[in-house]
Amino acid sequence: MKHTATTARRTVLIALAGAAIMVTAVVFERTSFERAQRTAMLNLLAANRAASEILLTDERLTMSANMAAATGEKRWLARYNANIPVLESAIRRATELASTPAAQEFDEKTRTASKRLLALGNSAFKELHEGDAKSARYLLDSGLYKHHKEILAEGTARFFESSLGAIRSQLLRLQQRTEIALPLIIVICGLGAYVLWYRLNVSLSRSQSAFVRAEGTIRSLAMSDALTGLANRRALFVELKDALAQAKRNNTKLAVLMIDLDRFKPINDQHGHLVGDLVLKQVAYRLAAALPKAQVQARYGGDEFLAVLKYEGDDNTVQRLGCQVIDTLLQPMCLDGLQMQIGASVGSAVYPRDASTDEELIRKADLALRHAKKHAPGAAVAYDATLDSDTGTRAQLETELRKAIASGALIPYFQPVVELRSGKVRGFEILCRWLHPERGLLQPDEFIPLAESSGLIQELTMALLRTACLNARALPDDVTLAVNIAPQQIQDPSLAHKILAVLSATGFAPHRLEVELTENALVTDLPAAQHVISSLKNLGIKVALDDFGTGYSSLYYLSELPIDMIKIDRSFIRSMRERKESAKIVTAILGLGKSLNLATIAEGVETERDANVLKGKGCSLAQGNYFGRPMPIDDAAAFVRGRQPSSSKRQMVA
Repeated sequence: MKHTATTARRTVLIALAGAAIMVTAVVFERTSFERAQRTAMLNLLAANRAASEILLTDERLTMSANMAAATGEKRWLARYNANIPVLESAIRRATELASTPAAQEFDEKTRTASKRLLALGNSAFKELHEGDAKSARYLLDSGLYKHHKEILAEGTARFFESSLGAIRSQLLRLQQRTEIALPLIIVICGLGAYVLWYRLNVSLSRSQSAFVRAEGTIRSLAMSDALTGLANRRALFVELKDALAQAKRNNTKLAVLMIDLDRFKPINDQHGHLVGDLVLKQVAYRLAAALPKAQVQARYGGDEFLAVLKYEGDDNTVQRLGCQVIDTLLQPMCLDGLQMQIGASVGSAVYPRDASTDEELIRKADLALRHAKKHAPGAAVAYDATLDSDTGTRAQLETELRKAIASGALIPYFQPVVELRSGKVRGFEILCRWLHPERGLLQPDEFIPLAESSGLIQELTMALLRTACLNARALPDDVTLAVNIAPQQIQDPSLAHKILAVLSATGFAPHRLEVELTENALVTDLPAAQHVISSLKNLGIKVALDDFGTGYSSLYYLSELPIDMIKIDRSFIRSMRERKESAKIVTAILGLGKSLNLATIAEGVETERDANVLKGKGCSLAQGNYFGRPMPIDDAAAFVRGRQPSSSKRQMVA
């Protein structure tokens, strides 16, 4: 009995000792696994923050350098210098986080690229300090500058990928260790410790769940856009391939909507990137509400988004979805107490009608989006085969236009601006025509948008102005010429000097020239526009605000800019007989011009009745087909000679 009791006590002690060892082993394993897992996740988040800060600070440096070169303001140089230590600190932290071989490669390449970018930036500032803005812009726009930015971006991406891979491997090793250690503990402690085994099994399950959660967190970081939480480009292509394969298996339709924000850049420039980030987050939220059944929603680029969704019915369904997105994004936003409004343009392509591969679907949706941005901003455009042919035709037409500018094939046409009371020709607006060798005489809307989008508008304008000034020798000395300036040109600080060079070469007096610009030319960068307009005024050139009354901030620009005249948009003139509101707007603009001592020109006068109504309202100058269509210089000279105060035309206007 005593022996039995001793044996029992010994067995219990052994069982208790085994249980204690078992519990200790489990606690140690669990604690070490959780500590290692937490450390790995913290390292991953730190690597993500370091990589993001490197890329963000590099973009801030580039923006500050470009703004300094464009405006010459010292505050941009101060911002540039303030961001240099931030970039160096981020690179140092990234180097400390990377594994030794990766750290050495990352540190060497990124520091070299960063130093060369800073050297190019300092060289640009030196050129800027010496007054050579053109050389400064050349350095910042050079291929070498872009090459080192790419090296910095690629090195940062590789650093994050290597960090991601190292942490995945670490977590996998921990999991393998757990899977080996725990069964061994169970075998050693004996099959009889069923309860202890059960608890260990529960612990193992929890460890496996933790590993799955950690893997999911890593995958989410690697496949999500950090700002909006939507899929990034990498995830987009993976998920689009899956959605396309599913559509092929089930014989269903698939639509790709590419969405580009309108008026986002002015918000970013005016209120800063923090507000811009809030806008992008709000856009992501609204897209989810507008397209709740979308299979994929991704941030494709800076202010570009993409959605993929199955649909049924005809292709008008996709068009309605695009319009639904536009309407949703058009609603005003209130962020940090700021009231603002953006818009969007949408391009779409569908499977199987338009394409059968993911890359082709995205390419064709992008083609439709570009068409919308160019021809119908704020609208939804579906891809059709003509867009591909338009791309080839556009490239050919661009080459031909470049040759036409160089060879003098662009012809100035002149539309008269007359004094309503006397009928005298006060001046002409210069309008461009292209005598194409195969297509005949082309109108401006057939090639001016191409010139603007291809960067040829500056050359075209100067060539047209030169020819017009030479032709104007056939006109009286008191007749003025008006030339339209595109939005891109008003941002060029050397525009006034280029125009002066043309006037000097042709002998045309600056006080006889008027530069017309629209509100769209002022929205992008008002301070730059103020500088250019002041330079033009200093030369004696007059400045007119065209299409007045159609924009959002016309009155604001009148208060901020030294404008000489305003041109009432033709839409108000044409509708003032049918719509009382248009007539009231015309009266108000004429009163505004009189109170501000600004000349006022009514555009689009088509009938005698319109001319008489405008004269009765006190309008002094008018332009339109009623007085004369755009004409070559010989006809314009004859027109001036025939517009004497006693002419029949004057009687019609009086």
